[in-house]
Amino acid sequence: MQWTEQLETGIPKIDEQHKELFRQTEILLDRSKVGRINETIKFLGDYVLKHFIDEQGLQASVHYPKAEAHQKYHAAFTDKIRELRKQVEEASDDIKFNLATEINQTVIRWLKDHIMVHDKDFAAYYRDHSRARQAKRDSIARPSAGARGPAYAVQAAAGPAPQYWRADLATGIPKLDEQHLEIFRQAEILVDKAKAGQIPETLNYLAQHVARHFGAEERAQAAIGYSGLEAHRKGHADFAHRFREFKKRFEAAGQARQTEVVKEIHHFLLQWFTTHIMNQDRAFAECYKKNKRAAGTAGVKKHGFLYRLFHFWS
Repeated sequence: MQWTEQLETGIPKIDEQHKELFRQTEILLDRSKVGRINETIKFLGDYVLKHFIDEQGLQASVHYPKAEAHQKYHAAFTDKIRELRKQVEEASDDIKFNLATEINQTVIRWLKDHIMVHDKDFAAYYRDHSRARQAKRDSIARPSAGARGPAYAVQAAAGPAPQYWRADLATGIPKLDEQHLEIFRQAEILVDKAKAGQIPETLNYLAQHVARHFGAEERAQAAIGYSGLEAHRKGHADFAHRFREFKKRFEAAGQARQTEVVKEIHHFLLQWFTTHIMNQDRAFAECYKKNKRAAGTAGVKKHGFLYRLFHFWS
């Protein structure tokens, strides 16, 4: 099946990624490119992950009510792609092309059904939300370029953004954004083949950095009496538990399995933090900035705790 206009969602980035997935699956049916089957399946797996992360980020940005169910569809398909890739890698050359044809049909069928039902449903919600948000923006005077806030300077100072970092993940609290960027930078190291020897120390560093980040975030929330602190703390605890379990699996896995576990950890990190930042952290950031504006430097003793807190985080 070829790509058709009927499959368009109206969200340019999502449509272009869908088209690329269709283009790659077509390669699987080309006998003249049978030598590229392994490479194509690997690309599909990596590209599907990036596409799902981007899509889930958009859903989180508009608080899509069906986001959790949508993520489950993505997770199931990611597992399927992983399983199919393993079959191709273990198949003999004489049956590899037949297997590639089967994969083509499986992927195309899933994409068509998923786009027509679930992605189009989200796209309609996203467009409605975007129109409402744009109308609200149009009714408010736009700030000048110099008044955009320090979050832009943070990203610029940190150098090129990590691959899966997006501008809309910035909360506007420099210290918070710096710590988030570092997590995304470290996640990149996990899947960089040139840095394979650094994986154990990277996992250890991530565990320590995330623990420090969560601790600082929770102390800031407690300092301003943030009402979502308890739920936020539970979310942090859940992440810490799941990350420890992943780390144990990596350490217990044989060399042949470690690569697969690292990919799962990479996926988990990106998916969890993208969703957490867009929902929980951005909600906290709005509350934090509101408290900061209300307090002001004039309303807080110069050497008081809140003054030092706002100075540290800003």
